[in-house]
This record gives sequence, structure tokens and C-alpha cells, in this order.
Amino acid sequence: MTLTALAALVPLLPFLGAAAGLLLGRRAPGFVRPLAVLPTATAFALAAIVAARQGTGQPTDAAHRLTPTGSVPIDIALHLDGFSVLIAVLVGLVATCVQLYSVSYLRHDPRYPSYAALVSLFTAAMLLVVYSGDLMVLLVGWEIMGICSYFLVGHEWENEVARAASIKAFLVTKLGDVPFLIGVFALAADAHTFRISGILTAAGHGQLHRPTLVALLLLAGVAGSPRSSRCTAGCPTRWPDRPRCPR
Repeated sequence: MTLTALAALVPLLPFLGAAAGLLLGRRAPGFVRPLAVLPTATAFALAAIVAARQGTGQPTDAAHRLTPTGSVPIDIALHLDGFSVLIAVLVGLVATCVQLYSVSYLRHDPRYPSYAALVSLFTAAMLLVVYSGDLMVLLVGWEIMGICSYFLVGHEWENEVARAASIKAFLVTKLGDVPFLIGVFALAADAHTFRISGILTAAGHGQLHRPTLVALLLLAGVAGSPRSSRCTAGCPTRWPDRPRCPR
């Protein structure tokens, strides 16, 4: 199997696991835990293989034209270099550990199927962001991560604090996405492409007209993202055999 095909499977497996987990959560609950752990663990193993094969050599790019927009086309593109494949391995490792820990930690939670599916979907979106070679595809993964953040932070929806925290996470994320989106379109307007490799080439030739402003817009989008805050209010605390989340 080619390197790009292996890389495409890395975000696809957790996505399929999330879809299957949501469909079978009520009909066949016995499959929920394997569907949560096995696709993510397999994606981690494949990410390690991709990292070993890619190494620190020349970046690997693959693209398929999704649609000719008439001005700036949109491609489904993968960009693999030493840094991206390493980050993908770390994402797969952490996600696998989270799913394994959650099997026991949430063993009494009636909403475990939806939780596990959301973690798998979040993992798939994050891997898509890491491997993406096109800013529009990256933006899709970024928005999916934001939606999953809303539901995961508000997992204990009957808890008023959890509901408030999920709404705050959603609003802050959307507020940060506005300058991020403006920065993405500004880059595409200057470089005449959404492809990250093309934007880097344009930057190297000085074709970006407002690089400082664009950098600040992208920074504002990242700074306004609460995606790294998972234990603000949504950790389950109803059962007496569980430790409370550190506040």
C-alpha cells in the first residue's frame, strides 16, 4: 500500500469508528467499546508506520481536485513531512490512551456510546488537520473539533456548570473562528490557492501583501480556541467510585 493511502486511512478509521459507534450504540451496545478502541488504536499503529516510512525525507504531497471554483480551486490534499507525521503519532497515542481509560472510567455512564463516538470523531478531525495539505480541508477538521468540544465539555448536561461551560466553549470558539477564517481567505487571495505548499511558496517569493496582519488573524483564531480545555466542567462526577475533576 502506498504511503498516501496509509496516511488517508489514519483519519478515516476513527471517523468510521465514530459513525459505527453512534449507529450501534443502542442496537448492539456490546460493540461500542471495541469500536471506540480498535479503530483509534489501529490509526495510531498506521500513523507510526507512516512516520517510519516518511522519516525526515522530502515532503510527500498528494492532491485530488475537489471542485474548480472559478478562481481559487479547492483540493483534497495531504502533506506529509517529518513534523506532521510525528504529531499524528502523538495524537494517535493520546487518543488511544483516552479511549482505553474511558472504557473503565465511564463503565457506568449510560451516555458512554455518544462520548466514545465524539472522542473518535475529535481524533479523526485532529488527524485531518495534521495531515491536511489544503486550508479548506484543514478548516473542515478545525470546525469539527470545535463542535466536538461543545458536546464533550457539556457531557454532563444535567449539571448547570457543565452546560454553562459548553456554551462558553462554543461561543469562544466561534469568536476565534472569525479572524481565523478571514486569515485563511486572505492567504488564498494573495497566493491564488488554498494549498499550503503553494502558500509557502508564495510567502517565500514575497507575494503575500499583508503577512503580519494575516499572521495576527490566524493567531487570534488559535488563541480563541478552547479545544485544549477538556476538564473544565464536563467530567462525570455522579458515581461515588470516581475521583472528582481537579478544579
